[in-house]
Amino acid sequence: MAATILGQAGYLVNVAGDAQGALASAVKAAPRAILSTVTLPAVDGRPWWERLRGIIDARVIPFVFLIGPSGTPADVRGFIHGLDECLAKPFRVEDLAEVVRTVVARSSDPTDAPAEAGALDPRRLTPPPPSRPSQWLRPLLALRGVLSEIGLPSLLVMLEMERKSGILVIEADPGTARLFLRKGRVIRAEIEASAPLTGVAAVYTALAWSDGQFEFLIGDLGGVDEIQASTTFLLMENARRVDEAKAPGGGGS
Repeated sequence: MAATILGQAGYLVNVAGDAQGALASAVKAAPRAILSTVTLPAVDGRPWWERLRGIIDARVIPFVFLIGPSGTPADVRGFIHGLDECLAKPFRVEDLAEVVRTVVARSSDPTDAPAEAGALDPRRLTPPPPSRPSQWLRPLLALRGVLSEIGLPSLLVMLEMERKSGILVIEADPGTARLFLRKGRVIRAEIEASAPLTGVAAVYTALAWSDGQFEFLIGDLGGVDEIQASTTFLLMENARRVDEAKAPGGGGS
């Protein structure tokens, strides 16, 4: 939702599905600002933004931390006064756009950073530009459509053939599915619904959806491959399960 809001506001957004992917993307070419929840999956020990700030030339990227309704900057380990901002959830669209505008302007103009005790030297607030102007700038939304026009199996085959990395978000009556793809392979999956699902169960459930809308957001994804199967295998296994359910005594109609 945040990525879509910022894309509609005119920002070029690079989406990462986890801390490892965010680290790899930010190190490759420094963004102007980073929006992140305080907790991320598969992160132990030091927060990932502290690791990022331990890297030369990445220490001055402003963060917008999404925190709980009663949270404060003091709750965020590694929060830098005068550089970072916090935004409490739930937030309004205009609140998100405004706080991002503030930190992006702050990274562009060092004089925007308030002079607080312990704040960074304003002369260090402008990160170096990428070696190529478009090095990290990529379209937020690569693909959008409806499942009645192109089914999820065909969509996954196309993304695998193109070796695309990013997040496929599917909105349907049963709930919201997110399939995380790395080089065309589904590496993680989750469904937000009355009965949440993760892993291969989420993939097979989403493959049964014939109506709904989908969006594919481009982004580099790191982390562990929790699915450990190719798209071809997933589709063949799903077809087998469907046939089995339809067989006499298999529970189909």
